Amino acid sequence: MIPDATKHRKDPKYVRALYERIGKSQKWIADRIGISERRFRYLIAGSREVEGKTVDVVLSYPEQFALECLAEAADMAGAMSIK
Repeated sequence: MIPDATKHRKDPKYVRALYERIGKSQKWIADRIGISERRFRYLIAGSREVEGKTVDVVLSYPEQFALECLAEAADMAGAMSIK
């Protein structure tokens, strides 16, 4: 894969779709892409509570790219196990 920041998608639904494609625990994924498990949970939710207020949590493009790489690897591993 080649990075292309023009394809940046900040939607938490996209994060959840990548998470499901990867098929591993939140901790496993967070450890692989270098973020905290808490941050990953916030990305999946799309927000967090700060001092009683809901604050949006936005996926950065580097985080997105790392998740896409893991999802692609999972897809390829799944395809190879079918053969």
